[in-house]
Amino acid sequence: MFGFLDDAFYSEKKIALTADPNAMVEELLVSDYGEHNMLVYPNRRSFRQLYSKYCRSVLLENSSKSSENEMILIISYYDTVSNIKNVLKRMGLDLDGELRKWPIVIMDSVAAYSCSNLGRIHGDNNNIEKRVWASGQQFEDSYASFPIRYKAYRILTLIRSLSQSTQDSGMKGLCVIADLGAFYLLNRIEELVDYECSYSPKFDRRVRVKAFCCHHRQEIKKALTVEQQGRIFGHHNRNLVLTSNQTIQPSLSEEPDSALK
Repeated sequence: MFGFLDDAFYSEKKIALTADPNAMVEELLVSDYGEHNMLVYPNRRSFRQLYSKYCRSVLLENSSKSSENEMILIISYYDTVSNIKNVLKRMGLDLDGELRKWPIVIMDSVAAYSCSNLGRIHGDNNNIEKRVWASGQQFEDSYASFPIRYKAYRILTLIRSLSQSTQDSGMKGLCVIADLGAFYLLNRIEELVDYECSYSPKFDRRVRVKAFCCHHRQEIKKALTVEQQGRIFGHHNRNLVLTSNQTIQPSLSEEPDSALK
């Protein structure tokens, strides 16, 4: 699929793993906090299946052990925040109903990777901007002290706030499923490479965050050179390649999804 994944280094380290959404959910579940992972997905449908099944597994199937649950942050690109809520509702997770206080936050990719302050969100969904949805959480507007060299992205502020919230509530930690499509949309390719490479494959485990940086397969193929691809893959603990349920090896000729912007 990607030439450099066949190199001896990647084969020996067994960094790349290819699986459909059902199997990939298990990989996300068993990933350790402190891991900085990459996930390449083929289309919006498969990505929807992945995050919705993961949320159901964590929030519904483990609901009897709420103190052990984790908080989930989903950063969307091809789906709006409203669309994601509808996808989750079809999986039995009605975030506007009786489950509205569950530990999940949804944010638009363009908003997440901009540098404006989030401001304060006080749990009143009527006052939350359309690019952010939060389940009864309050976030501070100060910037996070994360090791990005020169950009104070909104997502970093959000992660710091959510990490503190998980600690205060006795939860296991925070899972971040973040689509970096905004960088491709705005042609910020060098900035994308710098951002991804500013993190090592492993965080400080005390942070209790496991991150999955998600990229559309066609965007990687179209926008990144082989050298840039190698740099990004080298700065992740594991490189996970998501396939569709219909086929294990999707054709590279598949057209990219249309952005809902």
